[in-house]
Amino acid sequence: MALRPEWHSEDDNAGVIKIVMTGSSADPAGWQPHIGGKARRKLLAKRMKDENDPLKIVIVRDMWLTGFDVPCLHTMYVDKPMSGHNLMQAIARVNRVFRDKPGGLLVDYIGIAENLKAALSRYTVSDRKNAGVDTAVAVDLMYEKYELINDMLHGFDFSKFKSGSAAERMRAIVATVDYILGLGEQPKKDFIKYVIELASAYSLYATTKEAERLNVEICFFKAVRSGIVKMILGGAKKKTRAQIDYQLNQLISKSLFRKKLWTSWAPWG
Repeated sequence: MALRPEWHSEDDNAGVIKIVMTGSSADPAGWQPHIGGKARRKLLAKRMKDENDPLKIVIVRDMWLTGFDVPCLHTMYVDKPMSGHNLMQAIARVNRVFRDKPGGLLVDYIGIAENLKAALSRYTVSDRKNAGVDTAVAVDLMYEKYELINDMLHGFDFSKFKSGSAAERMRAIVATVDYILGLGEQPKKDFIKYVIELASAYSLYATTKEAERLNVEICFFKAVRSGIVKMILGGAKKKTRAQIDYQLNQLISKSLFRKKLWTSWAPWG
């Protein structure tokens, strides 16, 4: 909450983020506001089911993973080991049909891919469809978006991002941002859209060999997209070249950190 203090509220009827968990009076005092009782959980469930409610993020522990139907939910961050039926049920929380939502996004922090494959192998075709996880489809989508982005950059040299110094990598990002912006309004929107879709597909299977091969370029595409978005959002206030260079330097630092982190953990993927 240090980064987004405005998201917090002591009032259960307000606030962007809440915690829902089981507990007892024996738990630490700091936990008690988040434990509450049935009435509190019912209130927060009602708020979460209302797509127009300010409540957008809920951290859950042993709650809402089965039998909790909120079609507008779209992203689940997993940092708890799960398997079998519980895993299938949890995934289904974010894969309900809702307007033009293409499906749910599962962000895996601990590596449940193998458990997921094992769970899927024990369920029917309809169960698998409901869970909405198909490795081949996700990988195909990832490559499709990757190729669309490369088509947009055809003939444009950004190779220094892969092999150059930190300064050369930053210049590659700046040059690519300028290049995409120079293509016009629609190509710019397409690029942003493709990168978001690529990143979503990539996040599902970041530990696969297919995804590993694209890791550096995806970091690059995301940095370029962030640069474009910052330029758009900052359009009302003209930025100096020094300010732009500083912001892009922050992006390149983040992308390099992700690359190093991936390299460190890849053998365990």
